[in-house]
Amino acid sequence: MNPDYFIHAANILLLAAYSVRDILWLRLFAVASSLAAIPYFVFQPTPLWAPISWSAVFAAINLFQSWRLFVERRPVKLTPEEEAVRRLAFRDLPPRKVLQVLSIGSWTTADTGERLIEHGKCADAISLIIRGKVRVARDGCILGELVAGNLVGSALLLSGVPADVDAVAVEPVRAVRWELETLERYLTANPETRIIMQRHLALDLAGKLEGLSKLFRDR
Repeated sequence: MNPDYFIHAANILLLAAYSVRDILWLRLFAVASSLAAIPYFVFQPTPLWAPISWSAVFAAINLFQSWRLFVERRPVKLTPEEEAVRRLAFRDLPPRKVLQVLSIGSWTTADTGERLIEHGKCADAISLIIRGKVRVARDGCILGELVAGNLVGSALLLSGVPADVDAVAVEPVRAVRWELETLERYLTANPETRIIMQRHLALDLAGKLEGLSKLFRDR
């Protein structure tokens, strides 16, 4: 067989790689092109080891990157709790992004009577309630209750002042907790998630203000 056929095939595959828009197919065609070129260099009167070596390196790199892209594109199956987080706060985020957000936080469980916010202390984290109920009170006066979807510590996050309320679980609470510094670093690197997080934060605060207004009107 004429070795030129291999180099022609390699360049046709390389042309196909440059013609596709999907990066995964580009890399797969590049792998095929590098492998197709190797016989051309092997069947020369004297094997050309330098081109053979570089073709093998390029094929290996593109094959590895293709595998990474394939893994990233595989459908993600969320657990019921993870799906609850997505439904409550990150409905517009794809499942893989939801898993990223959860990976920088921690799952917590609070028993009845446990304090999530204590009067006089600054908040260093916020928590998203997945299930359960938290009562917010000031000097013995009940200001409201937080339920699934509410953020514990959101107002303190914006004000930066010590808490003037107590937040106590009135039934077992399951939540996701994020350290503020870690969350801020992640949101800085992922602006699309920041927008969705800020939107939920705004809705959360608006709901709390509406609840307080109703409470004071009833009184």
